[in-house]
Amino acid sequence: MKRNHILLGVFALGTLFSSCNFLDKMPDSRTELNRGDKIERLLVTAYPTLMPMGFVEHRTDNVEDNGPRYEDSNLENHEGFYWESNSGTDWDTETNFWSTCYDAIMTANQALESIEDLGSPRELEHSRGEALLCRAYTHFLLVNVFAQAYNGRTSQTDIGVPYFLTPEKSIKEQAKRLSVAEVYAQIDRDLQAGLPLIDDERYVQPMYHFTTRAAKAFATQFYCYYEKWDKAKKYADEILGTGAVSGIRDVAAYSRFTNPREVTLAYIDPRSISNIMLQTTRSLWGRGLRHVRFAHSGRIAQNETYRSGGGWGHSLIHYDLLYGGAERIFTPKLSEIFEITNIAAQTGQPHIVAMPFDVDKVLLWRAEARVMLKDYDGAAADLSAWYLSKGGKAGDVATITKAYSTQVTNDTTEEEREVIEKRLKTIAKPLHPKFDLEAGTQTLMMQAVLHARRVLTVHEGTRWDDIKRFGIEITHTPADGKAMVLRVDDHRRALQIPASIRNAGMQGNPGY
Repeated sequence: MKRNHILLGVFALGTLFSSCNFLDKMPDSRTELNRGDKIERLLVTAYPTLMPMGFVEHRTDNVEDNGPRYEDSNLENHEGFYWESNSGTDWDTETNFWSTCYDAIMTANQALESIEDLGSPRELEHSRGEALLCRAYTHFLLVNVFAQAYNGRTSQTDIGVPYFLTPEKSIKEQAKRLSVAEVYAQIDRDLQAGLPLIDDERYVQPMYHFTTRAAKAFATQFYCYYEKWDKAKKYADEILGTGAVSGIRDVAAYSRFTNPREVTLAYIDPRSISNIMLQTTRSLWGRGLRHVRFAHSGRIAQNETYRSGGGWGHSLIHYDLLYGGAERIFTPKLSEIFEITNIAAQTGQPHIVAMPFDVDKVLLWRAEARVMLKDYDGAAADLSAWYLSKGGKAGDVATITKAYSTQVTNDTTEEEREVIEKRLKTIAKPLHPKFDLEAGTQTLMMQAVLHARRVLTVHEGTRWDDIKRFGIEITHTPADGKAMVLRVDDHRRALQIPASIRNAGMQGNPGY
């Protein structure tokens, strides 16, 4: 019984890591949710207040080791680069992420229970829809961090995460980890139940909530990950339309800004038609990504991301709004916004405003879906729209696939071989997904999608999802050691359950 109480404290309520939020006052305040307006206000806290970018970005191929001459006090950066379990106590940790996510889930579940207690009135259907989407989205984030990527071959037996459907007032037995397939199936049920109930007119600040548009963007991403690409395309079409796409981020316009903060504010502007949903997080990641030891270097930017050649031609000239130097180069879309809570002491809390859903992301998810559906011309059109918006050139299927071809024949010159070898190490790393992906056009078009998305999401951590989903092997080379390779089936692709949770009795991930 003692172990169960520990699990409740750490896992369900998150009191070890939360500040003054709704769940700190449980269980007494649960009885106070007797009006619709209280439930609506409660749902503001049903969104996770931390994203995984601060502890997964350095696990990707977006960073390299610049050597011990640069100090890095951020332990998460070091451990991420070495694919180690996180042991830090800072905000951007796996433990804190676990806790804040389950806090949000319990809040959503409390809202759902309170709506039911009030007789499920029609005027609260929109709140019920938002709560269901918050619950689905947060479980989606958790399972993608702490489990292997979903696939139709092994996910029935791959260990997922617990999926809570009620606000746990007590835990009578150890929380059960469902399979990845079971978690995805429940996310699907919550998503489909919640989406039709959303009422955009009920939001005062809609950009920070699951509007209909944001819910469909989430559905687009989810069904790509769920290998249901026809559904992903359906929801993307409902957002983007079937003709010319409007709302792609105009990064060229940001060149008029004179400092990084102006760039940040432009990226997270809630009035921007490019943004679909914004998410305020309590995070030090804005500082973490500026450390130099393990960083997105100028070499990576030149050969693999912002300044690299690709399906768009030689470069994406509008993306050359970069700060830093040779060892560390970045775009300031995730700069810290510091909230002063004590004016006299000038202390407060650091925040990052994340952009989980925007037009650019939906466009590239649709391109992925089209590739999987073998609509290569449609995928080329989506990619070309994105290329042009970033200062690149439009391309057809032939020109785009040529940029990622690694085929060697007897007629291949030595110079061409060098280009191919470079592609295999940079922009066209071999793909080993656990779903069918045909060699030739389909694989090459998918390389184009992955390359574009990598550029789009540098610093945001989602490259880690693609590395897992598509079985991309990556190499990290410590400045003072030999190269390390993260293989396709490496257990470290599923991050270990936090130690405090395992110590409370929950099953950990195998291999550690």
